[in-house]
Formats: sequence, C-alpha cells, structure tokens
Amino acid sequence: MNTGEAQAKLAIICLTRNGAKMGARLAEKMPGCHLYLPERLRGYMAREDGNYYFSEFAAAFGQIFKNYSGLICIMATGIVVRSLGPVMASKHTDPAVVVVDESGQFAISLLSGHRGGANALAATVAELLEGQAVITTATDVNARPAVDVMAAQIDAVIRPQHNVKLINRLLAEGETVHLYSPWPLHAEWSRGFAVHPWPIPETEALPVEKMRLPAVIVDWRCQSAQPGDNLIFLLPRNLHLGIGCRKGVDCEQLTLAVNTVLNSFYIEKSCILGMASLDIKAQEPALLKLAGDMQLPLKYYDRESLAALEGSFEGSEWVKQNVGVDGVCEPAARLAAKSGITLVPKQKIGPVTVSVAMEKSWWWDWDQAEQSI
Repeated sequence: MNTGEAQAKLAIICLTRNGAKMGARLAEKMPGCHLYLPERLRGYMAREDGNYYFSEFAAAFGQIFKNYSGLICIMATGIVVRSLGPVMASKHTDPAVVVVDESGQFAISLLSGHRGGANALAATVAELLEGQAVITTATDVNARPAVDVMAAQIDAVIRPQHNVKLINRLLAEGETVHLYSPWPLHAEWSRGFAVHPWPIPETEALPVEKMRLPAVIVDWRCQSAQPGDNLIFLLPRNLHLGIGCRKGVDCEQLTLAVNTVLNSFYIEKSCILGMASLDIKAQEPALLKLAGDMQLPLKYYDRESLAALEGSFEGSEWVKQNVGVDGVCEPAARLAAKSGITLVPKQKIGPVTVSVAMEKSWWWDWDQAEQSI
C-alpha cells in the first residue's frame, strides 16, 4: 500500500461503501486529507485523486497510524479500539484518532484528545458533518482548562511532563491552580486559574519558593528552579538570538558566548526559535556550525533593515565604522522576533555580541503590559 504522508497530515479511513461516501464528502471539505479505502472499492468512487487502497486492514491501519498526525475512522468504535492495541505507544507521540459513524451523527474523540488534538479534530469533523462531537476528557466536559492544550496553543515545552496528569485532574475537579507569568495574560487564555503576574527583572531567577502551589508557570526561566510534584513550567518557544561577531571567530568562542548569556539570564535553550545576524556573515563557519548544533534556522538581514532600528538601542561607533550600522545583535534579534521586544540587550563577550528578543505573542495582553512598564 502506498501512503501519501509527505503531502497530508490527516487520513480518513473507511471500510464500507456507505463509509466511503461519507469519507469522500468529508475529504472534499478538508483539503489535503487522504482517503483510505479497501481494494474492493477501487473504481467505485466518482473521484480517485487522493485515494489510497489497502488489501489488509490491520497492516494498513498500523502504517497509517505511524505516518499521520490525525486519523478519522468511519467505522465501528470497537474495530478501532481493537486495532489501536498493537500500535499505541505514548500519549506524547500517538496521533489524534477520531471515530465517526456512517450516518455522520457522532464524531468521537478516541485517542490523544489533548496532546494530539483529537478533541479539536472531533469538533471540526462534527461541524462539517452537522453532527455531534463526543468528548470525554474531564477538563473539556467540565469546561476547565488543560495544561497540555494550553502548551500546544502557545507552542510551549512542558516541564516536567509527568506532572500534567495531576494538574489536569486538579483543574477538572475545580481545585485552585495558580498561574504565574511575568506579563499580563489574556483573560480568555488564562481562564480557570488564579492568575498572578509579576514584574521580575529578567536577570533574576524565579522565586519559586514564594509561589503558591499547585501552580503553572509560564516563563522562559526554569534553570534555577526544581519542579515539585504540583508544579509545571510552560516554556514558550518565542525567543530569538541576535548575534554579532568578528570575522573568523572561533566556534568555541561563539558557543561559549551564547551559553554564557543564556545561563546568566536563566533562559532555557528550548525557548529559542531561531538565530539572526547581518547578511555579510552568511558564510561565517562558526555561525553556521552553531545553528546546526542548536538545530535552529539562521536568518540574515541587510544593513538597511538593521539601520532602520538605530536609536532604539545602544550603538557602537566601532561597529558603525567597520560594518556600516550602529549594531548587529539587537536589531537582528528584534527583526527575527517580528518587531518584538528586547529581552536581553547587547552582551559583549570577547569577539561576540549576543542579544535575545521576544515575539509579541497573542496570549500576552500587551496593552496591560505596556501600561505597567
């Protein structure tokens, strides 16, 4: 059986003619989905583009499960439950699985409701088929937040993962869970928590010992804290490194400078989305190697783009004379952060300068934040 996993993230799987009709109707409303059908139905469908056929269901199901982020199974729930047994691995890696009856009345979120997005997928399918989504996760049933869903919404790393179950249970049972953030959070996103914003200087470690537990902490700082059983960090991936360096800088010097800055400001590496510098550094071996080692994209900006931000940071006359702009690392970081804010101003360490900028993410209430600055 050939699969189209390179072109689509969602697969619709059917077993009968009625299911195939429903699957085709759903696929038309969800562009990019791949429709999987039994070999005996080849030639039965009016449209063949985007259809894939299998001879043996169990083997096909296992392959599809591994290659797609979401499965919509138009068949009996019992068939799917029995098929999942041999292939399930972890709620952190398993794809979303939704079961739909052949009449389209119900879309059941069966596996990976939060982490994998099955709850949201079931709601989408139900809306398209004018049916009813069936969701049984406790936080959703009780209209309470869930930390793994929140993390997915803001592209955050959860630490430690094993505390998710406890915090979600407390939320589902209506217990008070505290939410801490250095910036004001949008009310819609933080609903269901006791919210505590605080203006902690970026150079200081988090005062975890002063926080009320159980708690969820949304911050880029986690290095100095020891999470307990009733504490979770959501580490948002919304930071960008801006780097300036002299020609021919040694990779060890560059790596040391970046690590020194991240450690000094308690910034988790997992929060870094990318690196940026001046375009004339595009072939600098140390920059290319560091980006590869950190598995980060590396963006370059020309002098005109960097010069547009002059006056908003402390410039350098030496850099102006030798490069043509007042600075490199700060404006490069801010441009990469989509005109965000400087979290760490220029730090000069030997032949390297490093700055960190943060994107103005939608889930922070920037109107409140700017009033408090």
